[in-house]
Amino acid sequence: MISFEEFERQLASAVRTVKPRLAIGLDKVGHLAESLAAEYPGHQQPGWAPLAAATIRDKQAKGFPVPSPLKRTGEMAASYRKEVDVAELALVIGSTEKIALWQEMGTSRGIPPRPVCAKALSNSLPYARDVFGETAIALLTGKGVALIR
Repeated sequence: MISFEEFERQLASAVRTVKPRLAIGLDKVGHLAESLAAEYPGHQQPGWAPLAAATIRDKQAKGFPVPSPLKRTGEMAASYRKEVDVAELALVIGSTEKIALWQEMGTSRGIPPRPVCAKALSNSLPYARDVFGETAIALLTGKGVALIR
């Protein structure tokens, strides 16, 4: 067992590594969320409205697989990216494609919301708990576990 003074010195030393460790953790979680977001288009997800009959007919007429929601060419699925703002310790998952926004939020013109980014982030939370739990343990114990994974 270490003394209170030793623990205090250990924590003081660990404080300098908090931000870099958190940034690494955000990058790891962001990588998972980005991967999940790319996988969801083409596969019906819980909570998504089924495709309209007209949409299915249009996809069939153009030779696209059906029902395969949110996927025709695969371009939108490939557009999802993560961004980590190290200064703000913030993680964003998104796409620069306008259609991805319309699909995520739905439109007043009849496209129901089919969230991809929100679902990917939500499904990444258990992994985030593990990553940041390891970071907390590493900081409190003085171990470098979170930095070497």
